[in-house]
Amino acid sequence: MELRQLRYFAAVSRRRHFGRAAADLHVAQPALSRQVAKLETELGVRLLERHARGVSLTAEGEVLLARAEALLAEAEALATEARSQRSEPQGTVTLGYSPSVAELFGGRFAALSLRRYPGVRLRITTAASPVLETWIHEGRVDIAILNGPTDPSRFLLTALLEEPLCLIGRRDDPRLAMDRLDAAALGRIPLVLTGPPDGPMQRVLVAAQAQAGQAFNVLAQVDTAAVGKQLVLAGVAPMVDVAAVARAELAAGLLTAVPIAGLQIQRYLARAKGRAGSDAVARLANLMRDCVANTIAEGVWPNAKGLDLG
Repeated sequence: MELRQLRYFAAVSRRRHFGRAAADLHVAQPALSRQVAKLETELGVRLLERHARGVSLTAEGEVLLARAEALLAEAEALATEARSQRSEPQGTVTLGYSPSVAELFGGRFAALSLRRYPGVRLRITTAASPVLETWIHEGRVDIAILNGPTDPSRFLLTALLEEPLCLIGRRDDPRLAMDRLDAAALGRIPLVLTGPPDGPMQRVLVAAQAQAGQAFNVLAQVDTAAVGKQLVLAGVAPMVDVAAVARAELAAGLLTAVPIAGLQIQRYLARAKGRAGSDAVARLANLMRDCVANTIAEGVWPNAKGLDLG
C-alpha cells in the first residue's frame, strides 16, 4: 500500500467520480483507475461501487477513507516540517471554532497569529462542537476550541475557560429582572435552546432537567446563537446560552443576560491524540492558549473565568 494510492482513493471518494478526481490530481484517468484497482486488490476488498454517473463508497471504503484522510494529513504535516527546518514555522494550519467563538475570538487570534508567524497560513472552519470533534479525529482540523465536557481519552486537551449559562432575553422582559436565576425556575419560563441536541450545552441542560424533576418548556430549538438572538429580539422567548454570544446586543442595551446558578460549560483547546503535529501546529496551539488568557483578562470574553492554563 502506498500513500499515492491512498491519496488517489481519497480524491475519488470525495469527488465520487474518477474523471473529476483525475482532473483535480492532474493525472490521467486510466492511471488513477489502475492505482485504485491495485489498492483494492492488495486489500482484498471492494472499496468503490462503479456506476454510470460515478462511484459510491462501500462499507469497507467508508472505513478506509476515514483512516486514509488521517494518514494523509499526518504525512503532509511531517513533510511540511521536514521541508521547513527553519526558525520560523511554515505551512497551513486548520483551526476549528463554533460559530459564536469564531465571531468573538477568530479575527483577534488570526491577526495575532499572522503577525507572529507570517510563514503560517490559516484555514478557519466553523461547526458545532460534536462536528469539530469528528473533524479533529479525522485529521481535517489541527486545532479547535471545543465546548466541554468532552472525552479526554480521544484528544489532547488544555482547559481554557469556564462560562456560566445564562437566560438571555430582551432588556424589557420582567422575568429577567434579577441578578441570578435558579435552574429549577427555568421550568416556568418558555425557552429557545441553541446548539445541536447532542452538544455539550444540551447535555448540561438535560442533566439540570433531571435534577429539577421537571421538563423545560422549549418553544424552539435552533442551531446557532445568531438565529436564537433573532427569536429573542422578536419576542418569541428568552434563550439559554453564554453571555458572549450576545456581547454586542448586551453592550447596546437590547438584551440582558442572567446567569443560571450551577450551570456552566467549559471550553478546551483540543488536538488529536497520538498524531504528531507540525511545528506550526504546536506553536499556534500555545499562542491560542495565551491569546484566550489575554482576551479574558481584558474583559473581552463576557463572564469567562480562566481555568488551568499551565
